[in-house]
Amino acid sequence: MNKILKLSAIALLASSTSLMAQSKGFEGPSIAAFGSVVGVEASGNVTDANSDTNSGKIGQVSTIAGIDLAYTFATGSNGFVAIGGTYIPAEADFATGNTNASTTNTASNVRGKIKDPYSIYIQPGYAVNNSAAVYAKLSYLSADFNVSSNNTITQQPGDLNGWGYAIGLKTFLTPNAFIQAEASYSEYDTLTAKYTSSESATTNTVSAKPKIAAGTISIGYKF
Repeated sequence: MNKILKLSAIALLASSTSLMAQSKGFEGPSIAAFGSVVGVEASGNVTDANSDTNSGKIGQVSTIAGIDLAYTFATGSNGFVAIGGTYIPAEADFATGNTNASTTNTASNVRGKIKDPYSIYIQPGYAVNNSAAVYAKLSYLSADFNVSSNNTITQQPGDLNGWGYAIGLKTFLTPNAFIQAEASYSEYDTLTAKYTSSESATTNTVSAKPKIAAGTISIGYKF
């Protein structure tokens, strides 16, 4: 009987150690390079000096790359939480698009450019086995944002800020190297800029709310 109890205790200890290893394998600092296919859309309105408003929409699909730094903490046998940040040393220009307005003071006359976007995020996950996990992500986003036009810009909108949401799958190819696939959606605060029309010399106000959907593949290394 004592032998059976000892064997049972050893089996239970081995099982609990194996379960803890599922989240422990994800713990630690990591660095990753990622590539994203990004769709940017901004629905906007232009209001002229006579308070007449025209609406339009501009958008573009781009491919971008960036880096991701994170530290992951195990929170139980299967759970973990990563805290990290991303940086994209690039510009996203969504100058092309269409508008349903027929006058010259339309949203298509103002072109937007997002530069050097970065994020700070928290990423809770669940290890389904020793090498694979699913996760969700909440990100605070910021970037430089500028507009340009054939007209004279008199007020730039300032920094671009917003929130992002994502789900993904992380898989270790070796004890240290991993690949990550993610789908995300981001929505930014409404931005406002002003420009003076070269035709009428009147001041017009343009406002837009950028939205971004992206599919991302990351290749990284855990230290």
